[in-house]
Amino acid sequence: MPELTLLAILILGHVIGDFYLQPSGWVKQRLAKHYKSEDLYYHVAVHGVITLCAFVLFSKQGVWACLLYSLIVLFSHLLIDLVKSYSKQNTVTFLCDQLAHLLIIVAVWAMATGKLTELFSLLSVQNISYQQASIAIGYLLVLKPSSIVITMLLQPWSKKLKNEAELSATQTDGDLQSAGKRIGYLERILILTFILLNQFSAIGFLLAAKSVFRFGDLSRDKDKKMTEYVMLGTLTSFTITIVVGLMVTGIASQLPMGK
Repeated sequence: MPELTLLAILILGHVIGDFYLQPSGWVKQRLAKHYKSEDLYYHVAVHGVITLCAFVLFSKQGVWACLLYSLIVLFSHLLIDLVKSYSKQNTVTFLCDQLAHLLIIVAVWAMATGKLTELFSLLSVQNISYQQASIAIGYLLVLKPSSIVITMLLQPWSKKLKNEAELSATQTDGDLQSAGKRIGYLERILILTFILLNQFSAIGFLLAAKSVFRFGDLSRDKDKKMTEYVMLGTLTSFTITIVVGLMVTGIASQLPMGK
């Protein structure tokens, strides 16, 4: 469809303009000088030109309409990047920045193609089905609730290992503890996604990959108790996520499981 082609080109232009046509020096200067940075205006000008070219080449809009939509993208990009330059630079800021840019692009595309009403209708909460809600619940369950359950189930063994040197060193290191928690989150998100996509073989690959990287180090330390503890935690995490995934898939029966 021509409309979707235009949207894809606009997003492609944003990716090229933000990540391939923006030197690191421009970013550093924007963070240091904010609105006084000349490179900030060069950067948004690049996005304006890319957007204008996309509308001229891939839409049936008139010249003035193409120019108007390009200016909307340009000034919105300027405002978003300016706000970002005053914010703390971390992953959340980066994701919010990119999401804001993409929302503006989609909104401009919807205005240009006359699909603004359809877009608002699509985003209406009244259109959320019980299948979609069950999938959202599934992803939420495999994050923090599952971590709490796993911690409770492993508590008898974790107490026994608490006084051992290696485990104590790990627990006193907040960064490593936080990293382990995030690894567990990502692991369970991947498992649930594979189940919903009916890719059970990928779960076996994930378990094998984790065994190679994790258990290989432990075996070199000849720490049998620690190896068994990690194995127990991994299998518990996998089991909980698989059970949740099967329940969610059973509810959202239109998904490809069993087909």
